[in-house]
Amino acid sequence: MDEKNPILEKASQETSYIEAKEVYIKTDRTQGNMVILKESESSPYYFMMFVGDAEITAIAKEKGFVEPKRPLTHDLYLSILHQAGVVFDKIEIYDVRENTFYAKVYARIHGEERIFDSRPSDAVALALHEGIPIMVNKKLLHRELTPEEIKAYEEIIKMVKF
Repeated sequence: MDEKNPILEKASQETSYIEAKEVYIKTDRTQGNMVILKESESSPYYFMMFVGDAEITAIAKEKGFVEPKRPLTHDLYLSILHQAGVVFDKIEIYDVRENTFYAKVYARIHGEERIFDSRPSDAVALALHEGIPIMVNKKLLHRELTPEEIKAYEEIIKMVKF
């Protein structure tokens, strides 16, 4: 008998996602490589993660910023998976635990939905390559500060003695 778990059902209903349609990358020698996801260019909310050099290269390639001379590792894997009939549907960046973000890749294999654990940076590169939705749990979003908030924050900092 297939019974529904009310706790899991309630948790599923409470989780809300945005679709990140804007993907920005930033490389900085002092801060590192950053990927910033936003629902729209004008949205004040964003998701940011730091990634390694290989991951930023893969995302930059999918954004059209770099053209590697040879296929990247994920290009090989995707080629194999496509030939095997795997269809990708979406990715979800759904949680953070101990400063580590978690993502899922949703795919169909012979018509059956499968969900795979993934690093968010790999999932974003996959989503950009496949043109599938990038979903981000709203609880992981941050709000950009307005110029007024930045000024007020700077005034507070000036008053604090270290």
